[in-house]
Amino acid sequence: MRVWTTASVGMVLTAWAAAAHAAQTTDTYTTRINIQTTCAITVSDLDFGNVGVISTHTAAATVGINCSLGTAYSLSFSNTLAVTNYTGAMTNGPNSVAYSAALGSAGGIGPGTTSIMGLILPQPTPPTGLYTDNRTVYMNY
Repeated sequence: MRVWTTASVGMVLTAWAAAAHAAQTTDTYTTRINIQTTCAITVSDLDFGNVGVISTHTAAATVGINCSLGTAYSLSFSNTLAVTNYTGAMTNGPNSVAYSAALGSAGGIGPGTTSIMGLILPQPTPPTGLYTDNRTVYMNY
């Protein structure tokens, strides 16, 4: 009868493992990512807050610019023209509040941020209520 010791079992397993892996082959592969030029923007609301009587009021909105690093971009309030400021009206039914807004920057190299500065000048105060105007910021890159 043969007695197996820990050492003899280890030698048998080592010999078996070496025999099981007597040949080996390899292949290589490439890991890659192709970063393409792209941009996206996020714009916070231009909120003048709560007021009782209209006098001079200012507000600012933030434009977040998320572009592939080093991508040149331009911003506009028009999809066809380079418009960086405008005069508009926030309305509530037939009533309105006149205001103006301007981009802090018309473009640059992304990523980054800029602002929209809003201004309400003194005017007759219309009836109470929420006055709104919806606008779009266009980005070309």
